Amino acid sequence: MKFKRIGLGNIALANFSRQDFVFADKTRYIGTLEDFESQTPVFLRPRRFGKTLFTKILFNYYDKSQAAKFDENFKGTWIYDHRTELASSYYCLKFDFSKVDSFGDGLIRSFIQAVASGISNFSKRYPEKGFSAEELDPRLYATPSELMNKFLTAFDRNAADGELLYIIIDEYDHFANDVLSKDRQSFRDLTSTAKDHPGPIKVFYRGLKSYAGGEDSDGSCIDRFFLTGVSAVSLDSVTSGFNISANISTDAEFNAMAGFTHDELSKIIDETVDFSRLGGITKAQILDVMEQRYDGYLFSAEATEKIFCPNMCLTFLHSLIKTRKIPPLLAAGTLTEDVGNLDGMLRIAEPWVRDELEDLIFRREKVRALLPQALNLNEHSLFNKGEAAAQLMYLGFLTFGADEGDDSGDMTSYRCPNEASYQVFLNCLQAQTGIDRGGQADLTGLEEYGDVRPLADAASLFIKRIDDRAFAGFNERTLQTVFYFTVKDSGIRSLKADIECDTGDHGRADLYIQNRRPGGRQLLLELKYLSKAKGTDQAVASKLEEAKAQLERYRKAPNFKDVQNLDCWAIVFVNAEPKAVEKLS
Repeated sequence: MKFKRIGLGNIALANFSRQDFVFADKTRYIGTLEDFESQTPVFLRPRRFGKTLFTKILFNYYDKSQAAKFDENFKGTWIYDHRTELASSYYCLKFDFSKVDSFGDGLIRSFIQAVASGISNFSKRYPEKGFSAEELDPRLYATPSELMNKFLTAFDRNAADGELLYIIIDEYDHFANDVLSKDRQSFRDLTSTAKDHPGPIKVFYRGLKSYAGGEDSDGSCIDRFFLTGVSAVSLDSVTSGFNISANISTDAEFNAMAGFTHDELSKIIDETVDFSRLGGITKAQILDVMEQRYDGYLFSAEATEKIFCPNMCLTFLHSLIKTRKIPPLLAAGTLTEDVGNLDGMLRIAEPWVRDELEDLIFRREKVRALLPQALNLNEHSLFNKGEAAAQLMYLGFLTFGADEGDDSGDMTSYRCPNEASYQVFLNCLQAQTGIDRGGQADLTGLEEYGDVRPLADAASLFIKRIDDRAFAGFNERTLQTVFYFTVKDSGIRSLKADIECDTGDHGRADLYIQNRRPGGRQLLLELKYLSKAKGTDQAVASKLEEAKAQLERYRKAPNFKDVQNLDCWAIVFVNAEPKAVEKLS
């Protein structure tokens, strides 16, 4: 059997068939979009979910210049046998705003450059309807809307009957979200809807709106739009400038338009993985790992089919095939970028909201909040709970969760979708609290004998190095995080730490350390923390008994009662010192 290749990065649509790259066929959604009540849909998904590829599908399907390549682009897909009347009928104008600079004066210039780049590509396909290189010199224009309006005016003036534009904008809000996570005031300036001083984003989309409406409208050369992005914040902040759009992102009908369904991923594994070369690793094992790490996304409260993050899945499979080993959870570069995005978004929530969200996510509990009608930071400076939860959902750090019978009217349930998202959250907490991850603790005693004291001592040293300002917010959750990363960063591969572990029916244990060394002791830890002011001998003794009582329940719970070589440890810290470390008999 010839196995397909796994393509990572920006790949031309024709190359999927020409170079035999694996492909999840989403072309059936072309007809769904045509039948939808709006001709200007906005489709929001987290990064790495295949939005760009879908815009390529739309461009190649609808653009007149691609008609001769229809077989090359679409043979073997669903749409090839269900071609619609609108195929190859538009002049497609496609923009990619993912490279727009999000800092200072360079933002407007690079925004203009991105618009010029889209028009330049159009002009190469349609020289008679496009602009010359001289006309596309970004230095001639003060704003992106100035260039855009000049082009639309020229196209509209020269268009014959039935010659209409399909505007495709990929990552419409990429730069705005980056600005939002770093500088709220700059974001407000960028997206301002003030009549006397509108922001450049509003002006740009207001200009597009003035040319939309279809061939029956006077001066309306734009018949359809398709916009992708990550968040609704920029959209809602400029909604008065582009109120013809329809956000289809949380419509159950489009839940799986980006991302992999279970069946799609299963097929991709069959088409790419040669199990004879994997030394006994099975498809069931691979699916189990990938479900825990990358599955679980629901983008509609009414959707029932959970979705995998496609880029993470393909990266995983690429590494698996290359190394013949189960790869790490997340790549370091991906983790760093996502941690920064999450931290930035948490910081634009009201302080009490941020604390509550962090606590609920850390304890792997559902977040219940009102689903907001809009996310508009021009009306107030910080997100409330409903807005913050919805923003984290759009970014992929939360997902819609089943209410499980506790529905209460307008409240919506969210949850952390998978281990990859949870790992990003833990790393965000680590960064916020200043936990030092620069060194490795010597945990050979824990590995060889199951002695938890070296771990407690190492955690104590890490806590003592935390900056005084960060330490002011230290709590039991932070203590668990210190212990988790102390094990994780120890460099001992046989030790694997799991935080907030489900016991089955008795709540969650603070930390479970799996020791994969032959005959190794497995450790179940319950951690308690007291500030220096509250850390009396009596308080320490009370916390110790509380921890021991919890451990007694946990080790009899379904998920731990049959674990061999299980040791249960109760640990109480006062400030940075382990004041009580006791193993249950």
